[in-house]
Amino acid sequence: MDIKFICFYTLVLLVSISSGSNIVVFLTDDQDILLGSLTPMRKTLQLIGNMGATFTNAFVTTPVCCPSRSSILTGMYAHNHGTFNNSVEGGCSSLNWQNTHEKRSYAVPVKTAGYKTFYAGKYLNQYGREAVGGTAHVPLGWDWWIGLVGNSRYYNYTLSLNGTAKTLTSEYLTNVIKNYSLEFLRSIHSPDVNFLMVLAPPAPHAPFTPEPKYRNHFSSVKVPKTPNFNTSDNKDKHWLLRMSPAPLPDSMSSHLDNIYSSRWETLLSVDDMVEAVIEQLDTVGLLNDTYIIFTSDHGFHVGQFSLPWDKRQPYDFDIQIPLMIRGPGIKRKTMINHPVLNIDLAPTILTMAGLEPPAYMDGSSFLPLMLKKMKTDIERRVFLVEYKGEGDDSTLDSSCPLPHDNTLSECVADALCKCQDSRNNTYSCLRSLSNASSHLFCAFEDDENFLESYDLLLDPFQLHNLAPDMDNGTINTYMSTIQNLKNCTGNVCNRYNT
Repeated sequence: MDIKFICFYTLVLLVSISSGSNIVVFLTDDQDILLGSLTPMRKTLQLIGNMGATFTNAFVTTPVCCPSRSSILTGMYAHNHGTFNNSVEGGCSSLNWQNTHEKRSYAVPVKTAGYKTFYAGKYLNQYGREAVGGTAHVPLGWDWWIGLVGNSRYYNYTLSLNGTAKTLTSEYLTNVIKNYSLEFLRSIHSPDVNFLMVLAPPAPHAPFTPEPKYRNHFSSVKVPKTPNFNTSDNKDKHWLLRMSPAPLPDSMSSHLDNIYSSRWETLLSVDDMVEAVIEQLDTVGLLNDTYIIFTSDHGFHVGQFSLPWDKRQPYDFDIQIPLMIRGPGIKRKTMINHPVLNIDLAPTILTMAGLEPPAYMDGSSFLPLMLKKMKTDIERRVFLVEYKGEGDDSTLDSSCPLPHDNTLSECVADALCKCQDSRNNTYSCLRSLSNASSHLFCAFEDDENFLESYDLLLDPFQLHNLAPDMDNGTINTYMSTIQNLKNCTGNVCNRYNT
């Protein structure tokens, strides 16, 4: 480790604000909040939500896996940690990430503080590739490392077990993560040894494969027909949303319903895992001194604005996430409306461990919110949502009549060749919330310099783009604030809230 980081974390230990508690993080993959994916998770709602705090305005700053997970680990915006999309070229688990920012993960100071640390499941989408160190690369900060190679899968996957590759074919990954986590908890023989655990299951990410015992459990559940579902007129939206067909034909309905219900079914195994871990914590007498966090890396859409299924868009269905936390000092059934972000998770975890968050973190700890040392209602917050679109002709179905020139990505016949991403799906957005307003303004980096703006108090489903009628002065003010946020680092990123 770089000597300056050793010195910094030694200083952190000396100024720690209190003795730390145990910490468990459940991090799901692609789990929405606005389309109801918490509904099937009755055990999680009861054991975490009802026993602690539920956040009604939790958001991510980049709505795709690798950048968001990098932000969760470091407490930094994507423009500061350098991971902009899911490709190695976009910074995902790249050598630059490993050499520069991976050492800034919250796990490093927590482990330095004497915690035993555990990570199991999906890490970053490009993790384990030979070009970036393969399975021998174990990120700093983890004593037990059970890292999934590549993207989410349920069967036929490879894990790095503390640097040694192990391929499993028939073991359901969520259950494997659960079993390793229970083994880790059984290895904690003393209540004086604090621990940090991260459990990152594949659910409910594609390929949406339920555990056999839960297959067809929700076969009668249909996609909710929200006002922005399968819209026919997306002329006021950016280019990717204007791709045909819109609306999606009736022939797509059953496929969308199957995706939606299968996602719910994959979450039942996560629900079982949450229950098993909490029961084990109770059995070994550690539950009352453990913070338990349940959240996702971003949201998801299924048919909204005639997009078949995916994420990567700046609308609330993709950037708003579930977040529930229980633990010492948190009253049961606490509802917190104040906006919190994925970049706040790392500093929050550090304060749970009794450590002071480092100055480079752009987020801030929300532990005081839960301990009633701050107001729990909405106070004004302004934050950046940013994304750099991908183009990859290897992900284009050969049967799709589309140009194979690396401008498009994830275009499959099952989705009627309507692409999930494109290079001009690149944007910087300003999202703001307060008691009196809720607003989104986005500037796209495309040939049109396209703008979108929504008043979410009046238009919660983001149907009516206000940007064409905005005056230049207002646009310039928003653009200036976006630029300031894109240039910000550390606590400076929060000064634009006023």
